[in-house]
Amino acid sequence: MPRLCNKIVLAGDQPDLIGMIDLLRQNGLQVQHSPDGARALELCLSLAPELMVLDTEVSLLPATRLVQILLSNPRTERMAFFYVGREGEEVDGFRRHKDGFLPRPFNPEQLLSAILGHFNRLEKTAQVGRQEKDIRGHLDQIAVTDLVQVLGVNRKDGVLSLHGAGGRGTIFLREGFVVNARLGRVDGDKAFFRLLAWTDGEFWFSPGGIDVEARITVPIDHLIIEGLRQMDEMAAQSASLPDLDACLELKIPRERLPRGLRPTTQEILVLTEYYSQVREILDHCPRPDFEVLQILKMLLDKGVLGVRRDSDQAESGRLPLLTSEEVILIKDHLGERDVLLAEASAKLVLLADEVEDVRRFVRSLQGIGEFDPAHDFLLGEEGLGLGDIGRLLINETFALRLFVLPATRESAPLWTPFLRRLFGVLCLSDGAGMAPAREFFQDRAQAPVVTAAFDEPKKGAFFLKKGDRKSFRELLAFFASQFRRPLPAREDL
Repeated sequence: MPRLCNKIVLAGDQPDLIGMIDLLRQNGLQVQHSPDGARALELCLSLAPELMVLDTEVSLLPATRLVQILLSNPRTERMAFFYVGREGEEVDGFRRHKDGFLPRPFNPEQLLSAILGHFNRLEKTAQVGRQEKDIRGHLDQIAVTDLVQVLGVNRKDGVLSLHGAGGRGTIFLREGFVVNARLGRVDGDKAFFRLLAWTDGEFWFSPGGIDVEARITVPIDHLIIEGLRQMDEMAAQSASLPDLDACLELKIPRERLPRGLRPTTQEILVLTEYYSQVREILDHCPRPDFEVLQILKMLLDKGVLGVRRDSDQAESGRLPLLTSEEVILIKDHLGERDVLLAEASAKLVLLADEVEDVRRFVRSLQGIGEFDPAHDFLLGEEGLGLGDIGRLLINETFALRLFVLPATRESAPLWTPFLRRLFGVLCLSDGAGMAPAREFFQDRAQAPVVTAAFDEPKKGAFFLKKGDRKSFRELLAFFASQFRRPLPAREDL
């Protein structure tokens, strides 16, 4: 049972909170109640309680502001807060390692159990600080953050050992400072941040002098804050970060990687040559896990790395419109060999003699996720105009601009400027009116000129069915094949 000195302030005027007062007192807790935030602030500054049970909709002084004031006051800065609010409600300033949240409607016994568990952990933590001999316990009773903080406050020397599902880890302390940590092959702050996330397992602290290299020089409070920040951000972005069991492979020849990459990025790319699994890369890179995962995500998004799958990667729904190799070749011929990670684009010219041909082409792109249609075209402009109808976003660094050119003789003066950065020319019909433009680009362009068919297959034309990714892949691969010619050797390699 908790000691009588454990003090609680309940802030709120709802019957479910008021009904907790007698139950908490029956369990040996000193309870003060305030119906509003202003009075609760006065009580806390006067009594310095260990815990506040707070209605998120408390009146007069908002809950968020009340907590900010109390945490900024030296007398109440160590308080914990148990919030009671709506299901799914997010609380500004919520400290996952210290605070609690219970959605309404709640079971009084559930709230009582959480409060008693909080005070039991406080007592266990205090005992750790008072002990001068080996200490043992379970992490479900004392959080790693609390253990490290109390050992720091009491300026302890020794080794804090942890044993759980993740293996065996150690945290080394000298005069209350964390100087190193180890978990498997990982050490330093990287290992400490991983151990900070452990919530299950056993611990024991062995006091005494330590002989270990100091790999951590950051004060404990700053170390914990940074570790918790990374944990929270990883949790928030978990859906977009690479899976730890995913196997990666380099999609760009190493000698073709651009210069000037950040040292950490270069180090990670080197590791991918030796370790394919994401968790192996994390273990062998000394940088914090969150930073490494962010860089891996960036490299995947830009097509520098790819996920290696055992399943059939040729499945039509997963076919890339252009492979990383093809994008590299295109950029090379555009004169961008040394800036492969920079954004670039090329033109796919669409020759048309009536606007309906353009609309049929756009309809065939429906269902192709990479298609980013131009807003003005979707608004339904009348007549056959000149300009972009949208883009094919091949990856984060390369796009194909879909540019319409009228095939009429009157538009001939407009054709020449579009010979630069040309990926290919697609005739949207095979009518006689297309002949002048077709002949111009066949004679002048260093790019293929082909015809598309939409309603039914036609000999010598690319049949583009609505949403048929495979047919678009074949069309773009045909255009890309022109770039597969020997490249001049780089003198600086």
